[in-house]
Amino acid sequence: MSELKKIPLFPLNVVLFPASKLPLHIFEDRYKIMINKCVKEEKSFGINLFLNDKIFLTGCTAYVDEVTKTSDSGELDIVTKGLFRYTIADYELSSDGYFTGNVEFNSENNLISDTARLYEAVNLYNELIGIVYKGSIKTIDPDDEKWSEGNLSVSFLMAEKCGLNLNERQKLLEINNEDDRIYFILNYFEEVMPKLKDADRISSIIMSDGYIVQ
Repeated sequence: MSELKKIPLFPLNVVLFPASKLPLHIFEDRYKIMINKCVKEEKSFGINLFLNDKIFLTGCTAYVDEVTKTSDSGELDIVTKGLFRYTIADYELSSDGYFTGNVEFNSENNLISDTARLYEAVNLYNELIGIVYKGSIKTIDPDDEKWSEGNLSVSFLMAEKCGLNLNERQKLLEINNEDDRIYFILNYFEEVMPKLKDADRISSIIMSDGYIVQ
């Protein structure tokens, strides 16, 4: 077991992926304290999915990439960027009212061995965003060196804009192996692509899209 690290926690109705950007509005006093402290000390915090009164233990650390607005009441509009996946070992309430947790960082394996599945998944993703976003979202190049070098996860990038629900996003976040994540995404595409002629399905994908285009 690797060494545990104590971090502030921000349970939310969102799933953050490594390298993804999410805008957040900070209005609760306890989280205004937490975010301001993280900005001042240049520290990261953890985002965990909070759904149906349950905190999911696998989350992703984030840092404040940008503070876009500060109100007179101290409310903040920020852009967060995901860093590393972790699993909570235990957590407690801090004196400032927000949770802190001892977390163990998950092993990262972004290397892809099944290139055939990579091409299949990326081609379906590019087709999907072409239909849904009509050219406003960049397509993915499966031959980009950053995928073969394992620097970034192409599955997490695809997950930002393809319409996965919160439970599906959480399941993806919990998978340690990139080949397995691509297989998960591919199964989703094969299920959803025949339904893309349905305007309601397209609307649901757009409505679930909270990530910032990079």
